[in-house]
Amino acid sequence: MSPALRVAFQGELGVFSEEAIQQLWGGDIETVPCRDFRDVAEALAHGDVDRAVLPIENTIVGSVQAAHDVIDGTQGIHAIAETVVAVHHCLLGPPGAQFGQVRDVFSHPIALAQCGNFFRANPRLTVHAVYDTAGAAVDVSNLADPQFAAVASHASAKRYSLDVVAADIEDRPDNQTRFLAFARAPLPLTVGTPARTMLLLTTKDVPGALLEALAPLARHGVNVRRIETRPTGEPWSYRFFVEFDHQVGDAAADALVAEIAVLAHEVRLVGTYPRWAPGRRGSIGWTSGQLPAVG
Repeated sequence: MSPALRVAFQGELGVFSEEAIQQLWGGDIETVPCRDFRDVAEALAHGDVDRAVLPIENTIVGSVQAAHDVIDGTQGIHAIAETVVAVHHCLLGPPGAQFGQVRDVFSHPIALAQCGNFFRANPRLTVHAVYDTAGAAVDVSNLADPQFAAVASHASAKRYSLDVVAADIEDRPDNQTRFLAFARAPLPLTVGTPARTMLLLTTKDVPGALLEALAPLARHGVNVRRIETRPTGEPWSYRFFVEFDHQVGDAAADALVAEIAVLAHEVRLVGTYPRWAPGRRGSIGWTSGQLPAVG
């Protein structure tokens, strides 16, 4: 019997990343909690795990910038799949806790930002940013004091024997987070698969450089889904994450990546992966490798 796939994620057991892992691989996996995003990526790059999962963007707060910085800073990892998780946050307290008793609330800053309306409506609550939603739930369970609560998932409530003091406190009921899965090597995709590719590029420091580098996308009629700007580490210098949609085997996609590689200063192919669709399972088996390995 082959060993279970080992998948790294950020946080304690019970975070939304675990649900992303279940959607991608099902139950025959071993989840490996890590302290922060960089630990997740390094565990994969160093061969300690087989796969890694990172949250990339959320429908309320936008891009997860720290995850993009880790992708930028970690060589030897390739995006191979994406999935989207519905995110419903709960205010969790120890057994028997009532909402009126809660004074201090702990959670990851991104989770707290997704619940801004709730906290503005309840200004008596003091929020405290910690490294993880499920980790906050662990702390509240250990404190066992109704003054302290965590913002975390229904799964965390069940796992750590906490009561749901207030349910679904996110700003919008359609709150969702998109996750990317990573491996140490690209995997082949079936020709014709609806796919998405992520490039990471820098441009020359001249007027119009970004427009020129992205022009092949328009010339080949390719739909750009997202552009994310992040600093390079040098003052006033930036990298650009670009995601675009295509079908695997489309010659236009191959051509435009080759053209961008010439026009930009540096280009890295982060990965090509099947586009997520509601209800799709098992797409992890398709994964990347069809486009030219530029940069």
